[in-house]
Amino acid sequence: MATMREVLALEDTDGVDEFLGPAVESRIDRAFGGHIASQAVAAAQRTVDGKGVHSLHGYFVGPGDAKRPMELRVERIRDGRSFAHRQVKVCQEGALIFILMASFHREGDRGPQHQDAPPAVPGPAEVARLGGGAPYSTRIILKEWEDWDIRLVPEEGREAAAAEKTGAGFRHIWFRNTGDVPDDACFHRAALTYMSDMTLIRSALIPHQGDRVQLASLDHALWFVRPFRVDEWLLYEQVSPSASGGRAIARGKLFNEQGELVALVNQEGLTRFLDENLGSGSAHGNWQKV
Repeated sequence: MATMREVLALEDTDGVDEFLGPAVESRIDRAFGGHIASQAVAAAQRTVDGKGVHSLHGYFVGPGDAKRPMELRVERIRDGRSFAHRQVKVCQEGALIFILMASFHREGDRGPQHQDAPPAVPGPAEVARLGGGAPYSTRIILKEWEDWDIRLVPEEGREAAAAEKTGAGFRHIWFRNTGDVPDDACFHRAALTYMSDMTLIRSALIPHQGDRVQLASLDHALWFVRPFRVDEWLLYEQVSPSASGGRAIARGKLFNEQGELVALVNQEGLTRFLDENLGSGSAHGNWQKV
């Protein structure tokens, strides 16, 4: 599978503020949402000097194919003294598949500080000792990210045990990148954008064992709140406050190993019931029994 350096190795094109995201090998039929979003963030950052992305909001509007290049077109919305804003449209063969709005903030501003407490879960070494394994269905998905060390935290309770057995979702996941990554904060933010889509919407299925549904990311929002590195351990806490009408909301918090909150994620995804006789039924998503 592709490394993060390969995913984020955008090429300049002849157009102004236009880039080409490389095609990558993938085990997933449709392009992984984090793949598309991370390339869009990397493209936007290429057009901003002296500021780093602090928040983004993207909409998945069509299916993507990871085995074909992504065409990325950046629009410079505004460049201010403290903030800059960019819009990115991602296309394949002329068809729009993703729209991103991103905001960039200069370094050095100061203000009050507080954060939520980190969850009380075993650390990555203890998770490995406890097994930290994944059910067969989840192991297949995790092979997409072979340059990441991913450790799923075992949890107690009937619902959690059922989720672990079926692969419906996990509430806590430790992960870090094991590849050669640059000492570049912009790269680490784009790489975390990639991984922030990992299994998040599946947390909505933990209470719904046995349901046959179609899964697809619809929109994705991310806030970077403290410095971090993706080659150091990060804990991803995933919860779903609501599911109805064939859509679900999932929320994530990302902490470093020292317990500092480094990023927040919100996502809405398609979780629509499917008739087994109809197959996958949609252009961007796959059905799955959980």
